[in-house]
Amino acid sequence: MVISIGNLPLKKIDADVFLHPVKYKDSIAYEPMAEEAVIGLIAKHFTYDKAPEMVKEYFDEMDEGYLFGESNFDEFDLEKLNRGKIIIGKDILTHPKVENIKKFLCLLRDFGEFEIEGIELPVFFEPSDPILAEIVEVEKEYEIELDEINELDTFDGSVVYCCADKFVVREDEVLCSQQFVVANRIKTLEIFIDGELKKLHKLKDLKGTFGIIFKDTDEYPFKRVKITNKEG
Repeated sequence: MVISIGNLPLKKIDADVFLHPVKYKDSIAYEPMAEEAVIGLIAKHFTYDKAPEMVKEYFDEMDEGYLFGESNFDEFDLEKLNRGKIIIGKDILTHPKVENIKKFLCLLRDFGEFEIEGIELPVFFEPSDPILAEIVEVEKEYEIELDEINELDTFDGSVVYCCADKFVVREDEVLCSQQFVVANRIKTLEIFIDGELKKLHKLKDLKGTFGIIFKDTDEYPFKRVKITNKEG
């Protein structure tokens, strides 16, 4: 199975399943900024039985109930995933906890039988004696220090996803669902988003209350905005 995490589901990526806060078609959605929690839960699910004791102890202390509840990602979502390849997107690279996310991805690589693509990962699994390792199998050491997963930020109010792909969204439009229209009390076919005029472009396969706008950013791409109707 090829799993995409942190790539907008509207992008043309060859994946069997997309994990992303923007819900599109059959993608698995979670809350913005919850990537650390989601990947941590996936790592525990697929590596617990094979992980070193120190990692098991970390997972034993993990508050799964809180993480599942706050991330809006649950056991049923986990059951839809199988081992294979994980394609990491830009959302992960710009996440404030990307270094801890890398450690969870290393666990999936080293103990979960996953191939990880799209991000440079450190190596934690090394032979204790590389020279002898060429002759015989030697004991290997695994040293990793996982950080506690932070409390999840909330994205209340009007929120958009910033996408710099012109094949996905045009500069003068906002891609959205009917839920986005209702949640933001939109009454006109054109709206102002932080003062910039955008045409509404509703997609029937797009769900949820996040709009998509054209904007290039080096920061985490979900942004709280002010939305007003165009009068007249």
